[in-house]
Amino acid sequence: MAEERPAVPGLLMRMASSHANQTPQPPFSDVLQVWTAVADDGKVPDQLTLYHLKDVRPLLSSSDLYDKDVALQGDDASLAWVVCSFINGRSKDDSESKTSSTHLLSHSPAQGSKLVINGSSPRSDKEHDYHGWYNEEHGPMLSLVPGWNENQRYRLEKSYGDVETAKFYGFNYYDENNGLGGPEWKASTNTEWTQRVRSNHEKPNIRRVWKVEHI
Repeated sequence: MAEERPAVPGLLMRMASSHANQTPQPPFSDVLQVWTAVADDGKVPDQLTLYHLKDVRPLLSSSDLYDKDVALQGDDASLAWVVCSFINGRSKDDSESKTSSTHLLSHSPAQGSKLVINGSSPRSDKEHDYHGWYNEEHGPMLSLVPGWNENQRYRLEKSYGDVETAKFYGFNYYDENNGLGGPEWKASTNTEWTQRVRSNHEKPNIRRVWKVEHI
């Protein structure tokens, strides 16, 4: 009898154009949390639905569920799925922690609050330095930005549709009124370690800013 493999917790980013039909109830099970957001940076796609999942493995072996979602959309709608596995995180109640027992959010994001998603693609031989930087310097510095609530980090597992992806993603959740762009945030982007990490990426970062719409 084959040994059952452990679940791989993670999330699905369902990214769509404003013309797409929104489906907050997903066509799969094991969903722990789901909520939607709209772009706050003027970029497309401009609709985001996040599904926190017990196990992302069922979404990796086949495109059938994605294809069913696409079939429900209008001809002019664009739709992409990005599937990620959980790495670690920290919250404002335990900002020293590098790991979390669950990838569920400690604080449900309020309507109108902000989510900043940064996608990074360090070269394979520099990934260890990238993770050290995020865990030991960048994450702790971001936790000092006014209005910051929580960080979660993910690894790309699979994508479906026409979408730009990165190897790793950092999700940072902020109050609607926050210190993004202020002195604490700027300090987190201008360190020597930050510059070194950026110079070791194989392609440019992906940065998106979202406004929470519905929980």
